[in-house]
Amino acid sequence: MAVTLLYAAIVITAAVYHEPWRDEVVALSIARGAFSLPELAAALKYEGHPILWYLVLREAYALVGQTWVIKAVSLASAIGAIFLFVYYCPLPWWLRILFTFSVFPLYHYSVVSVGYSLEMLLLFAFCTLHPHRREYPLAIAVVLAALANTEFLGFIIAVAAAVSLLFEDAWWGSGWRRWVRDRHLVFAAAIYLAGLLLAYAVAFPDPGSPAAIGPLNIGRIAAGMGGAIVWPAGHARRLSFILPMLSVWVWAYFVYLTRRPALLCFAATALIGIEASFTLVYAPAPWHLGNLLLVLIATMWLDASGSTPTATLSPHLERARSWLGPLVAGGMAVLLAEHVFLGVLLVANDLGHDFSSSRRLGELLRGDPALACAVVIGEPDSWVTSLPYYADNPLYLPREDVYRWWGRPSPARRSTYDLDALLAAARDVRTRCKCPVVIVMGWELQRAGLHTVYKGSPVEETFAITPEARAAFLAATRRIASLHGEETFPWLEDNQLRVTTNEQYDVYLLR
Repeated sequence: MAVTLLYAAIVITAAVYHEPWRDEVVALSIARGAFSLPELAAALKYEGHPILWYLVLREAYALVGQTWVIKAVSLASAIGAIFLFVYYCPLPWWLRILFTFSVFPLYHYSVVSVGYSLEMLLLFAFCTLHPHRREYPLAIAVVLAALANTEFLGFIIAVAAAVSLLFEDAWWGSGWRRWVRDRHLVFAAAIYLAGLLLAYAVAFPDPGSPAAIGPLNIGRIAAGMGGAIVWPAGHARRLSFILPMLSVWVWAYFVYLTRRPALLCFAATALIGIEASFTLVYAPAPWHLGNLLLVLIATMWLDASGSTPTATLSPHLERARSWLGPLVAGGMAVLLAEHVFLGVLLVANDLGHDFSSSRRLGELLRGDPALACAVVIGEPDSWVTSLPYYADNPLYLPREDVYRWWGRPSPARRSTYDLDALLAAARDVRTRCKCPVVIVMGWELQRAGLHTVYKGSPVEETFAITPEARAAFLAATRRIASLHGEETFPWLEDNQLRVTTNEQYDVYLLR
């Protein structure tokens, strides 16, 4: 309880000062804007995410009507997960404390309000229930079905958990006849499969949508899966400054797990599946990489609980395991010690600096009665999708010609745009709404030429500035603010655990 309370005090304090930015706020905006569950599910077709995190945010916002609810939901999930981990996990106390105050639980999955806090809670709930899986199959099924609907990577972990349970039952259980005779197992399987189908139906984009997965052929899939098998932590190489070649460490852990084949099945399926998704679906952001650590911690938890049947190994393999045990434990200790240091740095950075300029923009809009009803136009427009957390001003997206608090990678969205078109759109909005128009400019106007955002990705967009268009824009507007913050810890530039948002801009009022 003392560890949980200390953890809660740190993350709550950091969250109070944290400025939610677009990856956090867009989820809340989608949840707030959906008037029905079908409408919510339809919006998520463009996001590639399952529904549970958005559904929880929708119901929580309906209850309190305040945007800070996104922080409350994230913190409640994270604190609940850490309580389960500290109280029920049989790992050594020092390992539990190191994980608790490492960068993902301490910052990325708590202070930063994303669905991985809920995923961590459900994964640890599965680990807590695992020793009682034969007594409570329905509870296990409900937890895994919910886990599959948190995030895409949570879906992979839920599949890996079910695969390990089926493997265990096939190897040591009574076979398929027990499934036919026991109606609880039939209901549990139905609940779990329904959860998987729901996650697939909601999160998998329609073919032809810009949000859809790129073309996958047999060769690309084989290469991706083969690379993931050989290097199961290939994309996580920057999780550690000290430990080289984390995939070799992971393979050492696989060998160590041969005594418990069901757990080896879980860890290998989850880690290889996650790594393959990074190659075939999307490149990982910092919070994605933490899923690899969650899988390892969950596997170590289940191993230490002793609830999984063991296999008889040859003397040579047992001797190898005796050498690998301290190596695996020591490597995890080193990795978590590094992450404690990084977690403290990121919390301290968040306490003292703005990651997003949207808080100051919201204060500017609320502080001037003339701007309280102003329409806000951003370029790039994703830079202002954090604003709805701080102010309720309508956002106009000129690339889509629509009023919405978030952008969609739809076929109607213009990937190429220019300063003349932006000024014309702003004037048209003012003519139609008879209200002030605020333009948030994320590009450096002094740099004429073609500017690119999300370069090399399926959602790459360009913005053209000419000297003539710049002169016309400056003549038609008045700069009312320059919202730029100073980034800290530049030596973390190459480390994937760092958070940067580039939500810094100049603010202009259309004359």
